[in-house]
Amino acid sequence: MSITGKKTITKQATDFPQWYQDVVREAELAEPSEVRGCGIVRPYGLKIWELIKAELSRRLEEDGVENVYFPIFVPLANLEAEKDHVQGFAPELAVVTHAGGKELENKLVIRPTSEAAMYKTYARWIQSYQDLPLRLNQWANVVRWEKRPRAFLRWSEFLWQEGHTAFANEEEARSEVQKMTQIYQDIYKFMAIPSLAGQKSESEKFAGAVATTTVELMSRDGKAIQGATSHYLGTNFAKVFNVNYLGADGQSHLVHQNSWGLSWRAVGALIMVHGDDNGLRLPPNVAPIQIIIVPIYRDDDGQRQVLAYCQELEQTLQKKYRVKIDRRQNLSPGFKFNHWEIRGVPVRLEIGLQEVNKKEVTVFRRDDDRKELISRVNLDNYLVNLISEIQDNLYQQAQNFFTGHIKRIENWEEIDKQQVWFEASWSEDPETEKQLKEKYGIVSRLLLPENAQRAPKNKKCFISGQEAKHDWLFARSY
Repeated sequence: MSITGKKTITKQATDFPQWYQDVVREAELAEPSEVRGCGIVRPYGLKIWELIKAELSRRLEEDGVENVYFPIFVPLANLEAEKDHVQGFAPELAVVTHAGGKELENKLVIRPTSEAAMYKTYARWIQSYQDLPLRLNQWANVVRWEKRPRAFLRWSEFLWQEGHTAFANEEEARSEVQKMTQIYQDIYKFMAIPSLAGQKSESEKFAGAVATTTVELMSRDGKAIQGATSHYLGTNFAKVFNVNYLGADGQSHLVHQNSWGLSWRAVGALIMVHGDDNGLRLPPNVAPIQIIIVPIYRDDDGQRQVLAYCQELEQTLQKKYRVKIDRRQNLSPGFKFNHWEIRGVPVRLEIGLQEVNKKEVTVFRRDDDRKELISRVNLDNYLVNLISEIQDNLYQQAQNFFTGHIKRIENWEEIDKQQVWFEASWSEDPETEKQLKEKYGIVSRLLLPENAQRAPKNKKCFISGQEAKHDWLFARSY
């Protein structure tokens, strides 16, 4: 690091994964822990997650979802009861075999997800049709032992929310899938991140589900990020855990269930979707600090005048914004500018004696790195518009990038190693998806709802030449 505070961040075009690690480190979002695959989230990184969490929690509660909490330990026998479920998670399980100085007769699993932890209890709580629907959510940590961990995106332990709902019939349960998918898309829009939502393939759906709907994002290197999922579980788990209800007809029926979740992978997506070669670019909605004030002075008298001006600004602005004055001593303005640019603070106010004397403020906006001199009397209205403009501009930039990086191909020989998203007509044969993954490291990402309602553009599958069923989107992913 130089005396100006300039830190070394790898260029995105040179090595995007390394750029990502550099930004996580230099922005002081997180760092590795002593346990391989697990991370320490620092205050700035956790605050971003908390802002996302607060908005999602508000929307869920407004929709009538209630919060609950279940233990982190799950009897291994519970997972083994649902065959597809345990097979899907087996390689990622952390199993507890000893406790209290003794070997456990009944082994426990640290929850990878909570279907198997919660549904025995649901069987007690649900007795009659009058107990339905049951719509519960828990904010929790889960463990899935990762072979290739990456901060926020794929840690072995991560924070998330998982919703688990039960309905009297399939129609209501499938409606829940779509409702939650839309809420997740709205959350990503709150983060200025565009998304696509649709159905997962049979090979890529959640273990034990009838169908999975996914919310997919695109990073700035063109790869896919799975942002959230919503599953229709049918009666698969209800059969295993005896989740029945007595209907108005006097007959016993199995409930239809859902699970749905969003994790702090959203923080990783935020970095990868908006970041540039200088570090983070945070949308105001999820910026821990929306406005940073940097005082600039040369002597004690200048310091007194400038800080007084800055403090008056802070007192006024903190009524509407998350604002902070950088009061650190013996650091150059250049150091401070770079410090906050790396952290993606949307707006920087630079205040020197010139600004004080003229009752002005120099405003820097991180989304496009422009500066403008604004009079103090106009600043309040200016900032209201600027914050909104930055939020919208980041979304539009990401939207233009997303739509501009999906192409159409007719056979897999057309796959460009540099092109990671494409549309193609597919037979939906799991074996062909396996071949695609082995040859190119690509799998299906989603079937858009509009594509599910119409015939494919090409009658032949782009991999096998067999009859195609629909036009799917494919990509390499994180």
